[in-house]
Amino acid sequence: MKLIHLFVLIATLSLSARSSAAEASVPPVVMEGFQELQKNGTLAAMAVWFAGSARENDEVQDRASAKMTSIQGLFGRVLGYELIRTVLLSASTERVYVAVKFEKGVAWMSFDCYKPETKWIICRFDFGTNANLVLPPNILGGQ
Repeated sequence: MKLIHLFVLIATLSLSARSSAAEASVPPVVMEGFQELQKNGTLAAMAVWFAGSARENDEVQDRASAKMTSIQGLFGRVLGYELIRTVLLSASTERVYVAVKFEKGVAWMSFDCYKPETKWIICRFDFGTNANLVLPPNILGGQ
């Protein structure tokens, strides 16, 4: 019996360490945006996610904010997020896939992050409530 408890403890610690290591590889701008989303709402999150990008001051930010506000109206307040996967695309680019947890449902996001010099920026992100439209087939169990 003690052996089973030890195994469960080791497995739990291993999964926890893996999750922490995965989040450590996520560009900070992604996590900072989620912190703002939970504390101060959609506009604050969008300001973080678009900061420093070519889209920082254009209509794309307004459309994205309206879409996120619409999702929140349907699903309720944001409870947090779960990292699905990060994909290293090149030495300076990374794609991050996330599940956004709401009170009444889940939304899916992908972020294309770019580090031209010392600070990460988000060049593009996509989100919606249909996983098939945001996540690639290999994450959804396809080829």
